[in-house]
Amino acid sequence: MNVKIYGAGVAGTFLYFLLKQAGFDVSICERRRSSPDCRCAWGITYNEAKALYKEIDVNLDEYVLVRPANVIVNGVAFKNKNVVVFDKKRLLEDLWRRMDIEDVKAVKAQQADVLVDATGYERALLPKIENDNLYPTAQTVEEHDADENIYVYAKGATGYAWAFPLGDRRWHVGVGEAEGNFSALLNGLREKYGFKVNNELFCRCDAFVRLLAPSKCRPFVVGNVVGVGESIGCVSGAGEGNAPSLRCAKLFYECLKAGHFEDYERRVLRHFRWIENEHKFVELVQQGKLWRALPLLPRIVAVESKRAVGHSVADVRALLKLILRS
Repeated sequence: MNVKIYGAGVAGTFLYFLLKQAGFDVSICERRRSSPDCRCAWGITYNEAKALYKEIDVNLDEYVLVRPANVIVNGVAFKNKNVVVFDKKRLLEDLWRRMDIEDVKAVKAQQADVLVDATGYERALLPKIENDNLYPTAQTVEEHDADENIYVYAKGATGYAWAFPLGDRRWHVGVGEAEGNFSALLNGLREKYGFKVNNELFCRCDAFVRLLAPSKCRPFVVGNVVGVGESIGCVSGAGEGNAPSLRCAKLFYECLKAGHFEDYERRVLRHFRWIENEHKFVELVQQGKLWRALPLLPRIVAVESKRAVGHSVADVRALLKLILRS
């Protein structure tokens, strides 16, 4: 079986090597550029990502930049349990060197039995989603003196600003907001945590993130086209899509290898029920239906306590106060 992957990001590259190792005739294509786009670094749930990357002989530890002690949201600190900041761009650069990446403009779709849409928010091959939910973001890399925690500032329920430590005084500062109204959130982050405006930027990039549950991103499969990762909504309610995209690619690989292509959509929806709950919670909060949203919180806390941050009873109380205050 011939498989062609469109998009050489986190999901596409991981799937490429899984299929290659299993003996599939696989190729990958990307828009013409010399290196992966500049997303600089990001957070990822360490245990899951390390185990998955090990399957393609990648040691995630070689790319970990910082293991933040806490995740601080509007001044309230939550103990970081399993989130690391990793050099995503360098990891992808190393994977790109091990692949023959084709220029997407020179590729003929009909040359493959299966076409994989790993193009993220662009969803270049699958049909466009009616009522899609793409959040615009703006991101920079700056120098600051601050304790190496993950800092988050939110006001209202339409987005948040963040600062991730990259080590050596460098910080990845960003903001995402539904309507692209960045200034209030970004200024709030800087004022709250002391990240003063820095005229010397090492990097600046704009992008979108799809914050829509997988069930609302169907169809996953159209003819011989199948979506993986962010293209089908595998992004947490907080915007973390790296580990979910890896897991989604693994689910597709398992279905294809077992010859159960038709099971893929069902397995994705079953595995990512926790993402469905997170997006439902955010949606209800945004609609002002707080008392309908709160019953979902125990399920969300239970999942995220295992995936990312530790939640004591005091932490849950503090989280509730944050939500009610906003």
